[in-house]
Amino acid sequence: MNVQELLAPLGLNFKLLFIQLFGFLILFWLLKKFLFGRVMEMVQKRGDEIRSAYEENERTRDEVKSLQSEYQQKLQEARKEAEEIIQSATEKAEKAGQEIITKTRQEADDLRKRGLAEIEQEKQKVISEVRTDVVNLSVEIAKRLIEKSVEKQDAEKLADDVIKKLGGVTL
Repeated sequence: MNVQELLAPLGLNFKLLFIQLFGFLILFWLLKKFLFGRVMEMVQKRGDEIRSAYEENERTRDEVKSLQSEYQQKLQEARKEAEEIIQSATEKAEKAGQEIITKTRQEADDLRKRGLAEIEQEKQKVISEVRTDVVNLSVEIAKRLIEKSVEKQDAEKLADDVIKKLGGVTL
């Protein structure tokens, strides 16, 4: 039996099959020579682009992590610095407050001392005036006593009258 006879019940024509196979091989060779190289080159190029994009993405991710840790570190430093500034300002404010309180107390003490000194001066002045008045009173009493040469009761009455005349001061 012949191959054609075997293929005939299948409805295959060997000659036609051979021509189609030969055409397919020529088409395959043409595609390989002109198209597959370019397609493979494009596929390779695209793969390289994807790889480089992936590597760039990894580098960017590493940079982001690095920047994030650096940011966290700077944030911690800024917080510490802010706490130090606040603490320093608080200490300065407390110190200034204490200085103000000390100064105010000193000024109040100075005012009190000046007031006491003024009171003492006024007291001495009043005592001096009272002494002068007492001396004048004594002179006046002695003068009237000499003029009248009166008894003890009259002298006491005269002294009381003079005292009342001077402002009601009783001794």
